[in-house]
Amino acid sequence: MMFDTFESYDVQETRRISREEGRIEGEQLYLIKQIIKRIIKNSPVSQIATDLMEPLDTIQPIYDLAMKQAPDFDAEKILAQLIPKTTESLSK
Repeated sequence: MMFDTFESYDVQETRRISREEGRIEGEQLYLIKQIIKRIIKNSPVSQIATDLMEPLDTIQPIYDLAMKQAPDFDAEKILAQLIPKTTESLSK
């Protein structure tokens, strides 16, 4: 009776998901930092996309968020603002 509502918990799967999410956030943070470096060099957004070999629609939202912070860029804040947008688009 005590365990009637018990749901199994897969520790291995939870760890795998956590590692994957961490890897993705790390990659996004690296990309944001690369974009910031190029903004500081006054590169246009189209050139940044070309240099980083990423689609413009990937670079543009990050670029827009970074420009709102200029000149005091904070990659962590940009990532925090970007994550809700990313999870929103994934859930559609």
